[in-house]
Amino acid sequence: MTEQSKSIFFIQGGAGDVIAHTPMIRYYRQKYPEDKIIVISTYSQLWEHNPNVDLIVPTRELDNFYEEQVLGQKVRFFKKHFIYDAIMDLPAHNARTLPEFVCNVYNAEYDGKPLDYFISPKEQKVAHTFISQYYPLNKPIVLLHCTGAIPSDGNFNKTNKLKDLDTKKIAELVKKLADRFLFIHIGLLGEPVVEGALDALGMPMREAIALIPHAASFIFIESLFAHCTNALQKTGVVVFQNTSPSFFGYQNNHNVSFSGGCKLWPCNRPVGALIDVLPGYRNPKTRERVLWECPDQVCARMPLEQLEQVLLASLSGPPTQSAPVAAPAPQTAQNEQSEPTRGNPYVQSLRQRTDPGAFAAQGG
Repeated sequence: MTEQSKSIFFIQGGAGDVIAHTPMIRYYRQKYPEDKIIVISTYSQLWEHNPNVDLIVPTRELDNFYEEQVLGQKVRFFKKHFIYDAIMDLPAHNARTLPEFVCNVYNAEYDGKPLDYFISPKEQKVAHTFISQYYPLNKPIVLLHCTGAIPSDGNFNKTNKLKDLDTKKIAELVKKLADRFLFIHIGLLGEPVVEGALDALGMPMREAIALIPHAASFIFIESLFAHCTNALQKTGVVVFQNTSPSFFGYQNNHNVSFSGGCKLWPCNRPVGALIDVLPGYRNPKTRERVLWECPDQVCARMPLEQLEQVLLASLSGPPTQSAPVAAPAPQTAQNEQSEPTRGNPYVQSLRQRTDPGAFAAQGG
């Protein structure tokens, strides 16, 4: 009996970056169909139920990995990459998008298809149970994700706030459209809440992602959930404030950039700038330490009216060259009930049973 070969991949980066690696894994699943595909990864839960992966190993559980999976065995070992070290080598290995760039780094052919993310039947049931509570309101659901990289314990020692939306401005939009939509705020415990939206902060990562197919639309920052919408082929609004929509965005969404006209470095870089603000990071060209903050807060001045127009346009489907901006006719609830509040018993019980590490701090 021939010994089975193994293809082992080290994958790191933020949660969204992990999802962006799925086309690369898909390529090697097709190239080596008889191999055992092993993925060592941060945010390992995002690989669950992926048929292209045979074994998922969290980076924190590598104590006996070499002896059990590598020593004396036939292994194709794919070098560990931190993609943002490579991404600074402009023009990003001639890639036009993040998934294509990842494929280039790993010498894989990019097929141009959507990313991969798989929701289990159990997760589908949990999402349906949660959403069905609000069916009597007869309102389209809009998901919100406004803040990134805050630990689950609510510690606000953030590296940067360049991706974050102004939750007070989002609350203004929620208040204006409250009679037409039910807004549900997903993300980490400890994030600033959006007044007027149903507070579902602290919902485990995979359960929160499972809500996306139930939404009529969404407003997300460029982060994990935005990448998942491509895998799930769901249309909504993604806001870019310090990264490039053309590189990090997907055609299924209405991508809104509030930094495209900024002349300041590094906002004007063709790829984006998140890596430039990490503590201790050195500019790969000058080797100087970089910690950048926008002196004028250009990205913070988000035109709320434009965001409202794009949200309404997203209800008509993916953007086109002549994307409509007209608002759909308002819906009237058939069964008048009180609006949901943050005292929702499901959310409260959810928080009590949620492992603080189950929804780890997410990156881009």
